[in-house]
Amino acid sequence: MKKILIFTIFLTFIAFSTYQITFAEIEDGEQAAKDAANSLKRGEENTIESEYNTNNDFEKKEIKKKLSKLKKFLPTEEELDKITLRTVWRYVDKQSDKNEEFEIERIQALIRDIGRVYDPVVNKYKVATIQIEIIKFNDDEKVKDFWMIDKKSDLGNLYDNAYLIGTPSDGTECIFNYSNVGAMTICKTDEFIIQSIIFDKYQEHYTYSKPQTGIKKLTINQDEMTTQVVENILKKIKKSEIIEFKNELYKILESNIEIKQKQQLDAIKQNEKNNEVNKKNKLLDVEKDKKYGIQNFSCLKDEFGLITISGQYNNDQIKKDKVNMEILFLDYDEKVIFKNTAQLLEIDEFETKRFLGNLKIDERFSTCTIKTRN
Repeated sequence: MKKILIFTIFLTFIAFSTYQITFAEIEDGEQAAKDAANSLKRGEENTIESEYNTNNDFEKKEIKKKLSKLKKFLPTEEELDKITLRTVWRYVDKQSDKNEEFEIERIQALIRDIGRVYDPVVNKYKVATIQIEIIKFNDDEKVKDFWMIDKKSDLGNLYDNAYLIGTPSDGTECIFNYSNVGAMTICKTDEFIIQSIIFDKYQEHYTYSKPQTGIKKLTINQDEMTTQVVENILKKIKKSEIIEFKNELYKILESNIEIKQKQQLDAIKQNEKNNEVNKKNKLLDVEKDKKYGIQNFSCLKDEFGLITISGQYNNDQIKKDKVNMEILFLDYDEKVIFKNTAQLLEIDEFETKRFLGNLKIDERFSTCTIKTRN
């Protein structure tokens, strides 16, 4: 009997010790997610870090109320298994809340790679986690204000500075950004914001720090988890528009820099085109009241009998290789006493060409006329 009692106490001690070790491991895993978040930076901004630091408290809170109906949009664990064939991801926490001031409702969830064991001593491994957030909103301006207060970042700046952007359907804008310890995908529809952030310090699930192609270019494929998670949720939200998602989200996303450069080039070309049109319109306005053909013609005789012929030819909108002119010299009875021809060559659209000539004749001269002929 004494031996049985000692054995029972021993078993109880082992069970209690095992519980302590398990609990400690979970706490250490949670701390690992925080540590990963604190180092998640890209360039000068800590975008992904700020997104996590603002929301990581929900991982440690106990679920005390019923989850929002938004839970139906979260990927099931079976769907997570289909997204990745190499890793088993499982939910470790889900929470939801409402904010009446900003008219938003949201659900947050945390999933963890349960195939990995947290090892803080020998290899100092930290288990990878994925944070999911779905926000349903009624007012576009209010949700932007909420994002600024809750995330300490500007939603518009995220889109402007994103590495990749894309529009999988009408009214839906998506972005992708990354650092050397994780990545983030966000999609915004007319009433939902979907966000997925992965913290994977050792890049066991995807390589973000080493470019896969080119000198500095990172490409993503079906193995990138944040795009896969957001795509799964987006398809559920936009069930009626499922045909629009025939291409995977990662295929739709394009380089923001290249798109901006193309937009700038298109804008420059459009400005040049507009300037050309404006210039032509202004020219047309100037020419609107202008008389075409021969203008300001004069034929004057001086005291020495020398006749000076002058004038100008105003061309219309048609370019001409040459213009033939015929000049008739008349006496006081308006009879033709002499005639002459002249040519103006290579006249552009709306061009004005002046002409000047001299002639001396013995007959009694009174005046002259001029006309063009084919």
